[in-house]
Amino acid sequence: METRSTVTQVWRALISNPGWKLLSVLLAVLLWIAVEGEPELVTVKTVPVFYRNVEPSLALVSSPPATVRVELRGPSDVLSSDNLSSIALLLDLAGQSEPGEKVFPISSANVSLPAGVNFVRSDPSELKLHLDRAPVDRKK
Repeated sequence: METRSTVTQVWRALISNPGWKLLSVLLAVLLWIAVEGEPELVTVKTVPVFYRNVEPSLALVSSPPATVRVELRGPSDVLSSDNLSSIALLLDLAGQSEPGEKVFPISSANVSLPAGVNFVRSDPSELKLHLDRAPVDRKK
């Protein structure tokens, strides 16, 4: 008799408050869809390199790279080619006033990315640039 009473209590607990139980299952499913609904993808894109704030008395020599390859991660709808068309590497040379070889690391700080896209890494991971004195124009 004791086991029958326990089974009856368990059965009553399972079928009581069906509205709340249905609501909790529905909320759990919606939460799962919100968290796992959009798969994340990784893509590799070749992006142009733009050099800004180059000191007028200096020049970039020995063919600085015009492009780099970057690996990006984000939701599949954000990684569309339309969204990624405006990505560029903006290398700020402000403060570089002396000639010589300089190394500039590539990170998310100098890559312009749309919202929802994360920078993973680049190839190369840094740019070595050789700065030299710019030739003086003596036509004046």
